[in-house]
Amino acid sequence: MGDNSLKLLFLLVMLGLHGELGAAGADIPAAPTSAELERQAMRCRDLLKRTVFDFYHPGCLDFVNGGYLEDWQDGQFKRRGERFLTLQARQLWFFSVMATENIERAKSLEAAWLGYSNLDRFFRDTRNGGYISKTDEAGRIVDARKHVYHNSFALYGLVAYHVATKDREALRKAQDLFRVLDRRANDTANGGFNEFFYLDWRPITDPKESRYVGAIGTKTYNTHLHLLESFAALYRVWPDARLRVRLEELLRINTTTVQHPNYRCNIDGWLPDWRMVNEPGNLRASYGHDVECLWLVLDAARTLGMSEQPLRGWAQAIGNYSVTLGYDPVNGGFFYTGPLGAPSDDTRKEWWVQAEALVGMLDLYRLTGDPAYYQVFARTLDFVEKHQIAADGGWWATRNADGSAHANTSRSSMWQGAYHSGRALLLSSQMLRNLKTRTN
Repeated sequence: MGDNSLKLLFLLVMLGLHGELGAAGADIPAAPTSAELERQAMRCRDLLKRTVFDFYHPGCLDFVNGGYLEDWQDGQFKRRGERFLTLQARQLWFFSVMATENIERAKSLEAAWLGYSNLDRFFRDTRNGGYISKTDEAGRIVDARKHVYHNSFALYGLVAYHVATKDREALRKAQDLFRVLDRRANDTANGGFNEFFYLDWRPITDPKESRYVGAIGTKTYNTHLHLLESFAALYRVWPDARLRVRLEELLRINTTTVQHPNYRCNIDGWLPDWRMVNEPGNLRASYGHDVECLWLVLDAARTLGMSEQPLRGWAQAIGNYSVTLGYDPVNGGFFYTGPLGAPSDDTRKEWWVQAEALVGMLDLYRLTGDPAYYQVFARTLDFVEKHQIAADGGWWATRNADGSAHANTSRSSMWQGAYHSGRALLLSSQMLRNLKTRTN
């Protein structure tokens, strides 16, 4: 399906959406009023407290060993014997941001300290630099290997903790982590970052090794997307010249390098010299990553002091692709993945995809003023509240396309914490209030 066909399909999706939403049969939806924006902002803030903060606090806090319990089963958080760097760092980020936002500040600071101290004591490699992948609950090493994806979230969490507490030592550790990633993982020949290493930063090349993100020996869109967010966060508190060079490099990679040459979507797997991994499982669109990418890129551009306007066409193109082929105009919300240039054939509704779609669609509305994007945001939020959120707290990891129960009944795991859902509701509430100010 070429670009012209995609444009036609996008138009049909939008016209269908307009027809459904027009109370009097109007073809084009009106822009939301100031009162509507305020109502939605209050709704997001309420959902943030009730369905994310109250679900994870105090349930996931481990006051015995420090850090956070990861798995939720049978109505409670369970000990599973391991601690995963990505989840621990994401929870640290969440509670630190909640403290900064004065949401249960004292409780949030206590929870953030549990994560920060655990990360520093058991995950940080004081000899070689960086952070290991897994420990057991007592802090003994389970997996000493280092992945740049995991370490990016360690950096993200450290910066958030510094912002919440003004702890200079946390900032120093974030700076040290950036420097070791720049020295050990940056690919000076091809650009971007190599991703997977042993404890001493020797590259892992054996394809038989167990893995986390991407195939052994490849670079991934996923990792470089999250490096963009963590480096931008660090740059906002430490505008270092070397860090700026890397952030600009990541901006280019996420807007050009990882895009499929024939479709307006990004592809996850790449060889070290940025040749695309030409395998069927890799040649697919990930709608959640693409709508996340568009708003993280715009955020990074603002962080660098750049105008967003040169990125406007790119942001609309990648967003329109996901709306055209990945959005569900019947039930609201976004499907999981799909083949290139064709509608989704994997129509699961994953919690993190819905969360990133909220922010991505609202940011496109802010950027373009097109109320169609706002309506996609609003209907996705409706789907989330009606179907993705569990009645007794937390978000279901997966739902069927119509919102009915899926076989995956997880609400928290080593990959699922408060990061996507909490960030989406917080940022959405902030953006809605800013839009309200612009509307008045």
